[in-house]
Amino acid sequence: MKFTIRLFIIICLLMTSQSFFAQETSVPSEKAIQEAKTAEEHQNKINKEQKKIEKHQREVNSAEKSIKKTQKKIEKQKAANQKTDSQIASSKNSEEEIQKLKIKSTKQKLEIDKLELKLLQQKKELDEIRASF
Repeated sequence: MKFTIRLFIIICLLMTSQSFFAQETSVPSEKAIQEAKTAEEHQNKINKEQKKIEKHQREVNSAEKSIKKTQKKIEKQKAANQKTDSQIASSKNSEEEIQKLKIKSTKQKLEIDKLELKLLQQKKELDEIRASF
């Protein structure tokens, strides 16, 4: 009888100890799951931030390209205007041709002013884009 009681107590102790260890192993796995969720959330935040930075960089690059294009247009228009002014200065043309060239020159100056205004607006937009980040 003593033997069966001892055996019963030993079996109970073994069963109790195994369930205790099984509970302990489940707790770290829950912690691991929680840590994995936290790491995934952190990674998602990093990805969103990276996309935001890339979008901002594309906007800045686009604004800089448009400024360069406008500057080239201004230079081209100024060169054309200089050519027209030099034709006006030469006395080879008739009075009617000179009047046409003066009108053309005035239109070119107006176009240059429009482009310069556009350039100022583009620079202002670029500054706003840079300041927004």
